Amino acid sequence: MSSKPEPRVHPDHEHVEGIARRRKELGDDSPRIGLFLFECQDAELLRQTLERVPDAAIDWIEEIVVVLADPEADVQLEPVEQRGGREVPVRIHRPPRASGYGATRREAFEYALRRGFDHAVVMRGDGLHPPERLPDLLYPALLEGHPLVVLSRITGLSPVHRTAAAFQGRLLGTRLHDYLSGFRLYSADLLRCVPFQLDAEERGFDVEILIQCRALGISAHEARVPELWREPDPPGGALAHALRACWMAVEYRLHQLHVTRDGRYMVDPGTHYTFKQSPSGSHVQIVEAIQPGSEVLDLGCSQGLLTRPLRAKGVRVTGVDICPPERWAEEMDAYFERDLEMPLELPVARKFDYVIVADVIEHVRERAQLLRSVRRYLKEDGRMLISTPNIALWFYRLSLLAGRFEYGPRGVLDYTHVHLYTKASFRREVERAGFRVLRERVTSLPFEVVFRSTGRSRFIRAITATYHAAARLWPQMFAYQNILEAEITTLDDEATSDRGLTRSRKPS
Repeated sequence: MSSKPEPRVHPDHEHVEGIARRRKELGDDSPRIGLFLFECQDAELLRQTLERVPDAAIDWIEEIVVVLADPEADVQLEPVEQRGGREVPVRIHRPPRASGYGATRREAFEYALRRGFDHAVVMRGDGLHPPERLPDLLYPALLEGHPLVVLSRITGLSPVHRTAAAFQGRLLGTRLHDYLSGFRLYSADLLRCVPFQLDAEERGFDVEILIQCRALGISAHEARVPELWREPDPPGGALAHALRACWMAVEYRLHQLHVTRDGRYMVDPGTHYTFKQSPSGSHVQIVEAIQPGSEVLDLGCSQGLLTRPLRAKGVRVTGVDICPPERWAEEMDAYFERDLEMPLELPVARKFDYVIVADVIEHVRERAQLLRSVRRYLKEDGRMLISTPNIALWFYRLSLLAGRFEYGPRGVLDYTHVHLYTKASFRREVERAGFRVLRERVTSLPFEVVFRSTGRSRFIRAITATYHAAARLWPQMFAYQNILEAEITTLDDEATSDRGLTRSRKPS
């Protein structure tokens, strides 16, 4: 006999009308959405759940996938859902063996990425999650652009869950009321960035996904609804789950502080770096070293992070990087698209007062060739400003003693680094390329990044200044990065011609 379904509820009419209107506007260009249903042991209850899905939500769904935890479960459904003249395919996914909570979600995410869906909606198929509220889940993603939406209850949370949520929010800097809710929408772009395959088998899976998004700098949008539904307690009980969820938040903070290294939280936020405001960071120190009114060549300029503060000093900036010119290149006086692994050919003379090679040399295999090419564009009395991370930092020494050497998406052990330097080997590399080092600078650990700070916190400024003093006293041990200011000792007078040029752009 089938279980009795939950009573029908009413979605927000504004959200229903909003997603219906948006669907008409986009037509065939609408995002592809997959609806994944879990905990579906009862076929009749599952059919009733599908009947309760509003037409406005069904119009967005390209495919309904019923993900079973037990391959022997006797669940059969019609192969299509008929609604308003539309047919939505219904597929039943059977695992090769009995699977837990996290395993079924991992299979759903893998399936969503294989099928090329733009969004994956996950919910229980046994009626405990109110399907009438799907428009409230879709609206923030489709009309406001949120990559992660969590539908949670306004009332009905136990004191244990409220206390755990408050602790997690305090420790992680998030504002969710219900970390337990599994009624969610994920964008495919987000799922590609998080290692969900490493997440827990049990209900902790949902918490780990939220923490991984926190590591990406993505805040979950919480859509709160008045309905009181019951999320079944995980195995071990609500208290055990709450304590485990709180410990996950502690584990993330320990990882973030580099006390531990946890693969679950080694997420890739993409290639967009940010300008570090700390006076002891490499960005500010390089900008301050450049005289106003100078001509600067920025090799490996990335998204032009240094351009705006340099332009504020009246500096003319020419950028070089492998990426095609984008809007940020318009702020430069010139931009050339070049691969720094190849011999550098630019249609400019020996005109630059400074050449910046900031956090680039560790990414380049042909680093000697790159440094020698600097001599072709730098004035005879010009300066090269070059920085790179310090692999002999105390933390990595301790890590090796503990048998740990973990690469990640950022930091000294960035996945894309092909050569790592100590203070001595870095200086030797520069001198071998025909330069004399005039000044050495060091940077503090990037505490504003570690603590996700804007750099204006008094506490962050205090510990950064203290650490920077230690780095200046013992750079081999405490410097996070080394910065060298060097002059040419051997000129390279090879003609700089237009031969072999690739695309270049001079913004007007």
